[in-house]
Amino acid sequence: MFGTLATLLLAAFAAQDVVGSHNDKSPPPALPGEAVGTAPGVTGEVRMHAAMQSAKQKGLLPRNVVVWLPPGYSSPLKAEQRYPVLYMHDGQNVFNPGTAFMGREWHADEVATDLIRKGVIPPIIIVGVWNSPERVADYTPDVDVQEVRGDNKPQGRGGEGARYLQWLATELKPFIDSHYRTRPGRESTAIMGSSLGGIISLAAAEQHASTFGRVAAVSPSLWWNNGSVINRWSARAPAVDRLWVDMGDRERAGLCDALRRFEKAVQPAYGRNLHVEVIPGGTHDEPSWSARLGRTLKFLFAESDWQLVDPPEARVPEAPKAPAPPASPSASPK
Repeated sequence: MFGTLATLLLAAFAAQDVVGSHNDKSPPPALPGEAVGTAPGVTGEVRMHAAMQSAKQKGLLPRNVVVWLPPGYSSPLKAEQRYPVLYMHDGQNVFNPGTAFMGREWHADEVATDLIRKGVIPPIIIVGVWNSPERVADYTPDVDVQEVRGDNKPQGRGGEGARYLQWLATELKPFIDSHYRTRPGRESTAIMGSSLGGIISLAAAEQHASTFGRVAAVSPSLWWNNGSVINRWSARAPAVDRLWVDMGDRERAGLCDALRRFEKAVQPAYGRNLHVEVIPGGTHDEPSWSARLGRTLKFLFAESDWQLVDPPEARVPEAPKAPAPPASPSASPK
């Protein structure tokens, strides 16, 4: 009888421990990186990983990486939730006017927060990869022999994009996936950039389609190396799930015609998975790119009706703000 009573008491204590553990509101694990804090113009939780360096890509300069976390990410109630991820080039311009070139940013934090709260897109993580002083080399997949260097060296610039993309796909992305609650599959991973960042995003589709399933090239520099990106995609369009490419009609002369050539080349391969448009009043700057970012994010991440993107609105370019000193030499013109 004593043994039976002891067994019952032990079972009762065990049950109490289980209940107690379920009621235990232990704090969530510490987030990686350094908190950006309440910087003016920054919305939500942003983590900084400073001077990230490649262990494999010789000559690739270190750069900062900032990670924006969606509303509720740190809540214990969402401790098991995992998130799609968007990688954005020129990351110093993505969230923070204090680090953005001329103080003009994409407002990706505010735009994504609004779309998430309205239920237009699911919660996502945005990784802003800062550029380096070697931006032109990093963001171009081939050499443009007609480009003037401006440093008294032989004419011709660029061509180190494969090195940068290899680091992004095989070193940075695994780091992000292991330190944040991501959905690591290609169908949940997007890459996006503007200007030269646009053509390196297209190059990511060419070289790492198994990693990046969704791609946005905003105002891409289709003129680079006599339109080599158009030639490559005409010969063989990479297989990605969703592709957004746009251009403002107030950008460099001839680029809208180049965009239409690109569209004609890839439309048969993509069908409804391709979105190409000319932006009325669109200019080559962050305010213009920010103005259509919500529509781009819907196309990339909406779980239904993602092809039904609202038409662009004609935009009157803003007067530039008073220039802010760039945070580093990497905050350079396009």
